[in-house]
Amino acid sequence: MLTLYTLCAVVGGALLLISLLGGHDHDLGLNTDHLEAGDIASWLSLRALVSFAAFFGLGGLLAIWLRLSGPGQLLFALVAGLSVGGFTAWAFRLARLRGETATRVGSLTGRTGRVLVSPRGAAPGKALLTVAGQREEWLVQSADPLSPGDRVLVIAQERGVLDVRLWDGQ
Repeated sequence: MLTLYTLCAVVGGALLLISLLGGHDHDLGLNTDHLEAGDIASWLSLRALVSFAAFFGLGGLLAIWLRLSGPGQLLFALVAGLSVGGFTAWAFRLARLRGETATRVGSLTGRTGRVLVSPRGAAPGKALLTVAGQREEWLVQSADPLSPGDRVLVIAQERGVLDVRLWDGQ
């Protein structure tokens, strides 16, 4: 288990550092925006999984250093990884829902993007925009009927959700 804990701590720690310095989070391509807070998939993001791995490894190494038994080490590592990974998912999910992300939203007005997930009723959809050379997924709403692949123009933003309109390129 020492090898597993060390590998998780080193690889997870390096990826976590890169993720924190890069300032971006990804949801592994899952449509997580229409799920309820209690759904497991709504908590999956690359940063949360990397946080779990890093702190699972660190927790396991700490448990070995504390001379806990084998099952005690695993339990300690799981509690550490799940606690930090869960908190990371919750904190970044809350920041996205409140619109408190690193990108200045005001600069998004007038930008174009492509619909990934169509908005349905009151449930927002998702669109991909390129901001500062980085592709970012944003929650979107629209009065226009949208389908995946449609080009859209950002016209406003409220609480982390972009208001978009179908854009024909003119």
